Amino acid sequence: MNTGRGVFLAIEGTDGSGKGTQFKKLAERLNAGGYDVETFDFPQYEQPSSYFVREYLNGKYGGANDVGPYTSSLFYALDRFEAAPKIREALAQGKVVLSNRFVGSSMAHQGTKFRHAEERRGFFIWLDNLEFEMLRIPRPTASFVLRVP
Repeated sequence: MNTGRGVFLAIEGTDGSGKGTQFKKLAERLNAGGYDVETFDFPQYEQPSSYFVREYLNGKYGGANDVGPYTSSLFYALDRFEAAPKIREALAQGKVVLSNRFVGSSMAHQGTKFRHAEERRGFFIWLDNLEFEMLRIPRPTASFVLRVP
């Protein structure tokens, strides 16, 4: 089903909250309902654009707390930047774009590195500007955040 204009949905959440499971179920349900669905999973471990993400997660630059939130967020932003043309194309074709993790995940994970709310808020503003204004990465229509109580 082509609605003429795509919709971009991001599934975010804490580790172990069931993001992958719900992402898969939602994609299956939408496909069964006749929607044309394009899925993205971040980081894109199989793509060269995730090189710095992989190195960061493997500890090449030290532990997670040794790398500042601004620096580590750049790694993830560049991976999403690589996917941005494909996301825009799918949206232009009227598809439902589903993303398993997106900018909200960087905000959540890297935001924990700040002690003070004002610093965290400044980081969120910076990251929003970097991803959606400077890099022109498409902004999700809606983000759903899952958490484990």
